[in-house]
Amino acid sequence: MKVIDETMSIYQILSEYPFLLKIFKQHGMRKFENKEVLEKLGPLLKLKTALSMVSVNKDSFIKLLNQAVLDNEAKGDFTLADSPERQKELTLLALLPCGMKMPFNRALDDFSAEYGRQMNSVLHSLVEGNVNHELSYYAYIDLVTSIDELPDMIVSSDINSFYHKPFQKNFLDKEYFVNLASSPMNIDFESIGFADPRGQFTMISANLLVLVTIDELMKDNTRPESWEDLLKDEYRNRVIMRGQDGFFCNGVLLPFYRLYGMEGIKKLASSVYTGLHPSEMVKMIDSKKNDVPPMYIMPYFFAKKIQDKSRITINIPSEGAIVSPVQMLVKKSAVERVKEITDFLCGKEFGEISARAFFPTTNPEVDNNLNGVDSFYWLGWDFLMNTDIGALKKEVEEVFNKQFRETGGVV
Repeated sequence: MKVIDETMSIYQILSEYPFLLKIFKQHGMRKFENKEVLEKLGPLLKLKTALSMVSVNKDSFIKLLNQAVLDNEAKGDFTLADSPERQKELTLLALLPCGMKMPFNRALDDFSAEYGRQMNSVLHSLVEGNVNHELSYYAYIDLVTSIDELPDMIVSSDINSFYHKPFQKNFLDKEYFVNLASSPMNIDFESIGFADPRGQFTMISANLLVLVTIDELMKDNTRPESWEDLLKDEYRNRVIMRGQDGFFCNGVLLPFYRLYGMEGIKKLASSVYTGLHPSEMVKMIDSKKNDVPPMYIMPYFFAKKIQDKSRITINIPSEGAIVSPVQMLVKKSAVERVKEITDFLCGKEFGEISARAFFPTTNPEVDNNLNGVDSFYWLGWDFLMNTDIGALKKEVEEVFNKQFRETGGVV
């Protein structure tokens, strides 16, 4: 490798090693992610000068850059979909709901900058969208058998493979992880028994699922007061939920199964017109067309993004807003070396960032400001730990899709 020194220009460094931009951003030099700034200013600005402008220690920073180049040459960049086995190279892996990914990334960038300065090392992390890995990474997790194959920390969302029997047998039963959340947790979650009684999952937040109705399109139908109301014959093909290409959201299907059994799954499938990403639901609602379904099961985050709220109601059915969990697994063996990171993710500052993005936090010091979301529905730990979740998900998916096709659902 070519050794980086203070006489090299910013443009020269980032052209040869673009992955170093993350470190520059972490140390107050975010402007170089702008291509125009990099091309105009970068060739003229020496590293020594740039560091003096942001009061960063030159020797420590250069050492950090050179170490990152060595690490990259040894490891190489990777995506989780292409190389899930390389997750063990990470300190932190985060698979997040769409609405949470951006605020999480911003907060992590700011934290990583301070972490890098204090620890004189790079936080090896990878943040990706959870939905992209329903059929890839999580299938791989079912096959992992050694704790050494996992990162020190994993933040994930939904009822995923970490709740499946193979992971439970290989890892949870052996108590490899530790719960680092505050106890008691935020009152919004304490009342539903959200804390893991086995002390392994650290519950951070929740992606709340609500029912949005376009009131002017409900016509003669009354607005549903419960999730169970969606199972009525009068609502056939009038509901949209998250899904695509034959896959539908487990965060919805499992609670409906828990509440209403397999018959409820069949009736829900009859009510669903099609599956869309929540961002597409928002666009459909804001299109103000009259030939669209009137009801949408969607995350609270996306419901708050709808522009003309005079046409819609964000309904909290009588059973409560469905809680799709955002959880963290931290290896017991890594607790001390990741303490700064877990303190941040479980702390008040990040809790406030999460709450502002409409992902209520479990941190007890934060007011979640839920504005009318007055009740939650949580599957419960007894159900999750005493049910073969992986097998149940497959069975529910088969029953749902068969009924969905038979009742004219649009794929």
